[in-house]
Amino acid sequence: MALTADIKIIRYGTPGNSTQPTNRGLTASATVYRGSIATTRSGYLVAASAPQSTDIVWGLIENAGPGNIDGAPGIAGGTTNGSVTVDIATGSFFLAGGTGADAITEANVGASCYVIDEKTVGLTSNGNTRPVAGQILGLGNNLGNIVPIAGLIAVKVGQPAGSTGGPS
Repeated sequence: MALTADIKIIRYGTPGNSTQPTNRGLTASATVYRGSIATTRSGYLVAASAPQSTDIVWGLIENAGPGNIDGAPGIAGGTTNGSVTVDIATGSFFLAGGTGADAITEANVGASCYVIDEKTVGLTSNGNTRPVAGQILGLGNNLGNIVPIAGLIAVKVGQPAGSTGGPS
């Protein structure tokens, strides 16, 4: 189900030089929500509500870019591709985990996970129809947090398992 409101970003780990924000142009007439997974298609941000295998995952939507109105909820694209830009937080975050065949367990730590929708990642590519979201770092309830985050998955967003580079 597509988002209709912004959601809170929960960062995993300590931000540093490897988590520098980036900025991308938004597809015309699209709306993205703060806290949702940032994917680009044909060079411009699109909502990850219906991801495609060729989408590139960058991080999580943080704010409207410089010179753009940062009202809520969501960030709306302009009349042309890229006329509105969006700031994207990069790094590792907690995201909702899939269910059934897409459920992620401790045995999957270190593997790649895939975008199911704007806030959810799963274990399968659904027959190579989903983009890689990133590398699974752990389960929220098993990471030794002061307050366990049950049902959430820590993901190094934009980095498939075994990668050392930027977004895939």
